Amino acid sequence: MNVRSPVLHPVGVYGRSGIHDPALRRGYEACRRVARVTGEIEYAVSLLLPPPLRTATWALYGALGTVDDLADSAEPPHTTGTGRAERLEAWISAFDADLRDGRGTDPVRQALIHTMLTWNLPPGFMHTLFEQLRQDLHGRRFATWQEWRRYSGLVNTPFVLRTGSLLLRVAGLSAEPEAIAAGVPDAAVAWQTAVDAVYLTDALVDLSEDLARGHVPLPQEALDETGVLRADLLDRRSTPAFEELVRRLADRARGWLDRTPVPPVLHPAVGIALGAYTDLYRLRLAAVADAPAALLERRPALPRSARLRVLLPARARAALAWALFPFPVRPCPPPAPADASDASDAPDAPEGLGMAAEVRRLAAERRPTVPPTPHSSGARPPRLPAEAMPRHVAIVMDGNGRWATARGLPRTDGHRAGAEALIDVVHGALEIGLKYLTVYAFSTENWKRPADELHALMYEIPSLLRRITNDPQPLDVRVRWAGVRSRLPADVIETLAEAERTTRDRTALTLTMCVNYGGRAEITAAAAHLAQEAAAGRIDPGAVSEHAFARCLHVPELPDVDLLLRTGGDQRTSNFLPWQSTYAELLFLDTPWPEVDRRDLWNALEQYARRTRRYGSVPRVPAQSPGR
Repeated sequence: MNVRSPVLHPVGVYGRSGIHDPALRRGYEACRRVARVTGEIEYAVSLLLPPPLRTATWALYGALGTVDDLADSAEPPHTTGTGRAERLEAWISAFDADLRDGRGTDPVRQALIHTMLTWNLPPGFMHTLFEQLRQDLHGRRFATWQEWRRYSGLVNTPFVLRTGSLLLRVAGLSAEPEAIAAGVPDAAVAWQTAVDAVYLTDALVDLSEDLARGHVPLPQEALDETGVLRADLLDRRSTPAFEELVRRLADRARGWLDRTPVPPVLHPAVGIALGAYTDLYRLRLAAVADAPAALLERRPALPRSARLRVLLPARARAALAWALFPFPVRPCPPPAPADASDASDAPDAPEGLGMAAEVRRLAAERRPTVPPTPHSSGARPPRLPAEAMPRHVAIVMDGNGRWATARGLPRTDGHRAGAEALIDVVHGALEIGLKYLTVYAFSTENWKRPADELHALMYEIPSLLRRITNDPQPLDVRVRWAGVRSRLPADVIETLAEAERTTRDRTALTLTMCVNYGGRAEITAAAAHLAQEAAAGRIDPGAVSEHAFARCLHVPELPDVDLLLRTGGDQRTSNFLPWQSTYAELLFLDTPWPEVDRRDLWNALEQYARRTRRYGSVPRVPAQSPGR
């Protein structure tokens, strides 16, 4: 049984949270009951928070528990789980439809969507959770700890960080946790480690339920370390090796918790709540280690007396902290400006390093670049008049998955083939003298894709960048990144930032990688930044111009797109560079991206050269058909 809040009845909590509509209250109350049952520790800690944060936490964890129960509900004998899959997909489809309408059609979704809109939470993090539940229907298998932790980073961390973003706003911070991590050394690694500790603890606690579904939630590498057989686990057979495995994993999770400091930017009461949260998880790990064999049959219970020893003092200290430091909790603050370009544009020389020393450091880092490799067919680029040559080409690289599916291959093979196509196109862009090439590598909507495809993309993007920037003989290509850090794995962010840093003095071609990019989000963030500047009195609202707005975009120096090319047969721009592509010529190819090479780029440039560009005035004379 959970410890009840001695302060406010739920009705009072809803009133102080500004939730007065009876139907909406019923939705929050449904979420509260689910959170109390399915998130014992999370619910207990939520009672340490002020009412607006408390109800938001109930909505998030209550919705998660509801959908999780939907996926885990028992099936009639001799069924394959199809019914569970259908119910899950129906709930997800209804969530998407309700979110578009801004209201829920059942109580739990109503509370969830109200929370997301009130606190300006991006919807994509829910789809990573939906994908986890889809995988749970059939079970997931991890070969190594690295795979296990990467999956945790892609699936579990986004939900935890969205909850964390609520706590940050108590301190008056509008930045997302990922933006804070960019400015606080090692914060991203620390937060990921904390999520891994919680995820590993829950994997042990829920082991009996997972085994009942035929799922072993631990990496094979962990089983091999102690000689535990997967078959023994599925048969619920306790062995000395299994008990040793449990104790080792409990020690590992405890060590991860011990290495996770409370971020220094939080309100004192939030720090108290997080401290209680980790203490309760340590109690849970102690219960796990005390009776390893019992995990095969049931969830371990937290001793009530031990829970009270943690929660009662925490409640007293949190109440005092809220009384002494009554920060107003304001939902939905203006979003922070896009952080990708901010971080990449910041000087990375040590403080106080002189300009001459910086120049010497860059010169020492620079390796000689090499010309592009000719095409294997011997084809050469066409000769285009300078006035007919576009300056900036943007490409939606579409059709990877369909290309692979048509050949009976996994969709992940399509992304690998697509990476090879991009390498060839970059060589072709260098050969013909294109100055700016921008590619849509991963959109903010792509998080809805299956987990194995996300794994492949998060591997292929850094691998491709390393081939361009870190080969023994690199190309003369400057890399820029347009997009946001939110939800990207730390190694992907690091690779993108490093590619920008190490190539910033290259001049032949600027390759902009749009990774975790959304055009509307970019425009919204730029508008929010200008609004903040105006509110602070740093700019005159009447003086805001297109140029001032463009300076707030992810890559401010990126020129307007002259030619926007999309492969794969679809004829839409899909939220890609809407500001920069206002006057772009559009060209759509039926060819899937993996079949494209530099010759297709050259052909597109020839078509562009023959088009008439007006820009609202007298047209220029199109180029004559150029020869090769």
